[in-house]
Amino acid sequence: MENLPTPILGKITALTIASPDLEASLAYYRQLGFSEVFRADWPFPWIQVSDGVLLIMLRKDPKPYIALTYYVDKIDSVIKDLEAKGIKFEQKPKKTDTIKRYLFRSPDGLNISLVSIVDGFYQPKGPGMLQMPPEDYFRPEKYVNKVCGLFGELAHPVTDLEKSIEFWELLGFKAVSRFASPYPWAIISDGLSIVGLHQTNEFAYPAITYFAADMGQKIAALKKVGLKNFKEKGPSEIVLTTPEEQHIFLFNLGGGQEPAQKELITTDIIETERLLLKVVTPEVMDKLHSTYSDEDIMSFLGLNDMEELEVEKNKWRGGRTTYRSSFKLFLMVSKETGKVIGQAGFHNWYAMHQRSEMGYNMKDDGEKRKGYMKEAVAAIIAHGFEQMGLNRIEAMVSPHNVASLKVVRGFGFTEEGTLREHFCSNGVLGDSICFSLLKREYEVRGS
Repeated sequence: MENLPTPILGKITALTIASPDLEASLAYYRQLGFSEVFRADWPFPWIQVSDGVLLIMLRKDPKPYIALTYYVDKIDSVIKDLEAKGIKFEQKPKKTDTIKRYLFRSPDGLNISLVSIVDGFYQPKGPGMLQMPPEDYFRPEKYVNKVCGLFGELAHPVTDLEKSIEFWELLGFKAVSRFASPYPWAIISDGLSIVGLHQTNEFAYPAITYFAADMGQKIAALKKVGLKNFKEKGPSEIVLTTPEEQHIFLFNLGGGQEPAQKELITTDIIETERLLLKVVTPEVMDKLHSTYSDEDIMSFLGLNDMEELEVEKNKWRGGRTTYRSSFKLFLMVSKETGKVIGQAGFHNWYAMHQRSEMGYNMKDDGEKRKGYMKEAVAAIIAHGFEQMGLNRIEAMVSPHNVASLKVVRGFGFTEEGTLREHFCSNGVLGDSICFSLLKREYEVRGS
């Protein structure tokens, strides 16, 4: 991802976790795809492990503890700057301490520690979700951690999202994405760490969070080798409780996941500046509805509730294609989050007559008015004329849909007339304005 901040807290980041039994913890994290990196007995016994992306410092201590830790080169300067911003430290080093350690907390109680840098420590080089190409999110062979998938965030429950973001901005973080559903939450980063701020009561602890397009298969493999102490959260999603009484979320990656023992549905992808447009054909839709669970369908299509699911299932049952008409849809997947934020595409596609109707809608209200639909429609129009053999693209728009009218007019569609009482919504008949764009007009406009 472009435009990530430059870290101001330190050059290396890790999660510090207290462990009552270091060897038992080491065995556990090895099971999750981690390897030992470093160990020592001074100033206390500790083992450093990594999966190539995330660094974890396991420290011998019977009391449960987790902290977001930075190893800092010029620690005195960093501390001075933070204190000038009003940061209050709960723990400071003694003058005689060889290694300096400072501790403070977020407004919602997350431990954050700053430690003078130690020779031999280094930041893992493997890309996390914010550094790797978004198209690789759906390619499990690209994951650094083959067992758990992509490290996505340290999930942190908060009371007030906006106040929490203000605090983290003091530490050099910025919100790289925000959402209003299913509750207010945001992904923040300082260019090194990734933290998810969740204004929710659904969980009350920090959690290491992994995502994978094939998470169902990964969970099945972990169970097969004896994974214990976990709770099923949903289809292909579990919450692990570690030997140190910490938590790890293993979640499906929206739009690309499949349950264990099922073949992953793969689709073509059109890439734009901020979006991945995943192609959904009749063949993909038939496979989805005939083979997969309701939860899988909702996740793949980015549906919000059972009502939306039932609408999609009714369309499939009723038959969305005939011997002469078909469709081609595009799921709008945000490169930043991997989340389906909308869809656009062609329906009533008559290949014989080289024409199709175009439709589009945003699913995430928080992503509206950001230019995403204009970006998607531009790519889809080009695909229709250049790849699907269309000569005419039509759009039927309600006279009251100002945003949609702006989209079609912005791409040079010609208004052909009004179709009276053309559609029915919630039992009410409404008019449609018929717009069209011809291939020669598209070519004259310079694509």
